[in-house]
Amino acid sequence: MAKAHRLSKRPKVSIVVPIYKVERYLRECVDSILRQTLKDIEIILVDDGSPDNCGKIIDEYARKDKRIVAVHQKNSGYSKAVNRGIDMARGEYIGIIESDDWIDDDMYETLYRNAKKYKTDVSKGMFYIYRSTAESAAQNVVYRNPNGVDLRLAPDGVFKPTDWPKIMAFHASLWSSIYKASFIKKIKLPETAGASYQDFPFITEVFCKAKKISVVKRPFVHWRNDDDQGNSTSAKGEKLLFMAKNSKTALKILKNSKKYEDFKEAFFVHVFWANYGFFNRIDLRYKKTYFNELSDIFKEIKDDPNFHFSLFTKYEKNKIKFFLTKGGYRKFLLKEFVHSVKITLIKIATFILPTYRMARFLKDQNWDILHQNELLMEEILELHREIEKLKKSH
Repeated sequence: MAKAHRLSKRPKVSIVVPIYKVERYLRECVDSILRQTLKDIEIILVDDGSPDNCGKIIDEYARKDKRIVAVHQKNSGYSKAVNRGIDMARGEYIGIIESDDWIDDDMYETLYRNAKKYKTDVSKGMFYIYRSTAESAAQNVVYRNPNGVDLRLAPDGVFKPTDWPKIMAFHASLWSSIYKASFIKKIKLPETAGASYQDFPFITEVFCKAKKISVVKRPFVHWRNDDDQGNSTSAKGEKLLFMAKNSKTALKILKNSKKYEDFKEAFFVHVFWANYGFFNRIDLRYKKTYFNELSDIFKEIKDDPNFHFSLFTKYEKNKIKFFLTKGGYRKFLLKEFVHSVKITLIKIATFILPTYRMARFLKDQNWDILHQNELLMEEILELHREIEKLKKSH
């Protein structure tokens, strides 16, 4: 249950923090919120039945600062924790921060001033990819969409999302924004039991319904991507299939909004990058299922004469061809096996070729080889066995 609200007036910003099994990161997150230069805030810490000491930690913070509301609920999932926090929020604007991330001191003051200046439904900032174990120069790298969509190129001032539909291609990052309470309280994260990655459907609905948006062109959130973090950045199992299912939910939202034609080019770029890394990383026994899920999504554009792949790179178009082709999975396996062999040969060549010949050899390789996720190396033998099974079955 939640402790009673103790603020006498409406805060400028309410900050919702969903919490589950993040004991080692939680204090860094909450302390960064307490350091905000905007003092007129409400902090709603939602303990989603965490089995560690997170519940005790948030009670400790709530006793020390009247702006903090400690909420305890049985484990119900990320989306229900966020939705409960949004429902409880009393602020004029609402922000969401994930409990293993941390933020710069002036984030909410800057976003709030921006939102008030332009009277926007959404005031969005940028963010860093944060790796706590990296060398200091590489700890915080400003996120850039792999497709090249850069928030610094967004229109200045206030705009409608349909004025710059590329924003749909960027990244869900629902935690890098604040939302007008009267706007966001009408939007919910999907509460599919046991599911993950509901932020894509959520942000799709946000951009479809927002009338005014503004972008602050600097990063504020340090989005943690440590190897041993234990979240989606390192997952490889069946859970990753939820990303494809939520992409289907997002597509349904987009169609129901009547803004499919406005956003479709950018939307499918988002679908590709939201899924392709997970697809590469997922355990081999789930890979074909994931492939079929993505094929089912991309079939929407297969016979669309008005879909021009205008925002897609050559690399992306080449990958999507597999999902649009009959027998695409078998062709994908074969190509990836050959590709993995090429990478292996490149690594061997670094030891046996003179430096000048190696440089030329690498230069002659196509972009695909140089930028392919190296995690495919882990799957070479498994892919080979899969190919052999396919050959024997025909």
